[in-house]
Amino acid sequence: MFTRKFLFLTVLFIVAFSILFLQLYSPFSSTYWFTLRESYKLLGTITMYAFSVLFLISSKVLLMDLNRRYGIGGWGLIFYSLAEVLIVSIIYTAISLLVQQNNVSLADLFPRALFCIFLILLIPYIIAYLYGYAHGLKVQSGSSPTKPDGALVVSIHDIKGNIKLSLRIMDILYAVSEDNYVKIFYEQDGVVHNTMIRTTAKNIEDDLEGYITRCHRSYLINIAKVKFFNNDRDNLYVILDQEGINPIPVSRSYRDTVASLLSK
Repeated sequence: MFTRKFLFLTVLFIVAFSILFLQLYSPFSSTYWFTLRESYKLLGTITMYAFSVLFLISSKVLLMDLNRRYGIGGWGLIFYSLAEVLIVSIIYTAISLLVQQNNVSLADLFPRALFCIFLILLIPYIIAYLYGYAHGLKVQSGSSPTKPDGALVVSIHDIKGNIKLSLRIMDILYAVSEDNYVKIFYEQDGVVHNTMIRTTAKNIEDDLEGYITRCHRSYLINIAKVKFFNNDRDNLYVILDQEGINPIPVSRSYRDTVASLLSK
């Protein structure tokens, strides 16, 4: 559920829903000021949406990173979403104080903003997360419950979205990004093969999320295949459990991520 595409589409859904919600909410609010007509209010509207969208996108990037490093459970997601509501409410309140001309007090404005933003974010989040949860169940139900995770078959797509390779998780070794291509290394019948696919490392991360992790700007590894991790700051690398594969470099920026995943 914490894929880049899913979370960014959630932000777009929030923007679309908020526009509809505010149009319906405006007749019942004395603090409503969004408009595309009056110049100073138009500027406030654009500023509000710009700051809010930038914050939500940044927040989703942070959420993906936290989930990748530590795992975000249901309660963690709830508290994280409530924190987003609070911060967007503060943004709305600050801009409202600058835009409105009816001298509304902060004590009156902030609770109204908090309630409004809570509804604007709550409904899209419930719909989006229920969809993501249901989609996750469908993916799980499509595989045999008697098979270990490593026996699951995943598909790898090219840059146009076409399936180019389908492999068992347990057979994937690592991937190397080379310009506009990614070379996938995998094992079949004890022999290491590789396939070059026109795609990006980020797309591979999305296709294999939860099974493969980036350890270097150009390298991604199947963490389950790591036999040894040399954690020397001046010479970081991993050795896979497959014979004949050279040590794979680990950059300092990914050192803690690799170490954390290996410790689980």
